[in-house]
Amino acid sequence: MKKKIYALFMMVMIVLLAVGCGKKEKEKKSDVKSDVLNFVNKELPAIEDKKNTAINIYNSYFENENVDIRIFLNDMETTAIPSMKTYMDELDAIKTVTDEVKDLKELYSLSCQLQYDAMNKVVLAIKEENSDYLTDASEMINQSEIYLAQYEQELKALAAENNITVYGNLSLSTSTDAQ
Repeated sequence: MKKKIYALFMMVMIVLLAVGCGKKEKEKKSDVKSDVLNFVNKELPAIEDKKNTAINIYNSYFENENVDIRIFLNDMETTAIPSMKTYMDELDAIKTVTDEVKDLKELYSLSCQLQYDAMNKVVLAIKEENSDYLTDASEMINQSEIYLAQYEQELKALAAENNITVYGNLSLSTSTDAQ
């Protein structure tokens, strides 16, 4: 009789442990889901104007043939680089809850850091009239794009794992919200 009670007790304990583990896994998925949505839909959009300002000024140098180099240099030093630095500081200050989103944020931060470094290299190239620095800046931008592609790939993977629908590059929602 004691063996039957003991066996029944052990079966109940195993069932309770299994149920408890499943519940924790659901809670973890919920945490990841809300962390991804917060990071991508709330935190990044709240600061993106600073990055856009910096990138637009930077790109103007490479998109227009008739750029006054003094005006461009002034815009880079007074607006673009400080805007990008502020963006990166605010990006660093964003708190993430889960390891998955911390890793996602790290990829994105690496991409932004390389963009910032490239901006500084272009300014240095102009000031020192050294075209090698422009080559360095171009390589930094290429590496930045690699990190950004990895970020987007990881974002899509997290979205798929957590029942999140991706709209464009950054906008996400839960699949039930999309209906």
